Amino acid sequence: MPSLNRIVLIHLLALLWPAAAIAEPEVRIRHVYYHITGENAAEIWDQIRQKSPVKHNGRLHVAYTRWDVSWRFWWLKKADSCEISRVTTVLDVAYTMPKLETEKKSSAKLVSQWEDFIEALFSHEQGHKELGLQAANEIEDRISSLAPSASCSELERAANTAAKDIIDEYSRIEEEYDRWTNHGIRTGAVFPQP
Repeated sequence: MPSLNRIVLIHLLALLWPAAAIAEPEVRIRHVYYHITGENAAEIWDQIRQKSPVKHNGRLHVAYTRWDVSWRFWWLKKADSCEISRVTTVLDVAYTMPKLETEKKSSAKLVSQWEDFIEALFSHEQGHKELGLQAANEIEDRISSLAPSASCSELERAANTAAKDIIDEYSRIEEEYDRWTNHGIRTGAVFPQP
């Protein structure tokens, strides 16, 4: 008859096992800043126009979030099939944002408006990161749930195709997110125009 300690240990392992089996994407975040100065809104916008490295479809943008998902998977080769045994993903995120070096002459109101703007803008950019995280989770789920294949090369093709399809889908969702929020303006990322 098993001891009480052994029974408790078996139950603890059973509780922990599902959590250990479900992988969470590794997330790596990097911040890139371009520095601007200005004593008023007109000077700040001039600096943004001069220094922003963010250009997309011929338009200048104040900020940008780039995310990339990479995935790895392992399989188990059986006599007549090959099946996925493990999947991991890594989400690399790079936020490009302006950083205002305030002048002594900058008014408290201007600084407050800038801080509110940057907070709302970063919140919008985090929405992009969250879409990347959803994509990474979906890649893990979809590859993990692939049916066994007759060969490991077939399984590899199916896994990579599934992951690339998800990336394409989330790229479209990201475009819609920017269209719906007007690049964050509808969600409060507004700084006074000169």
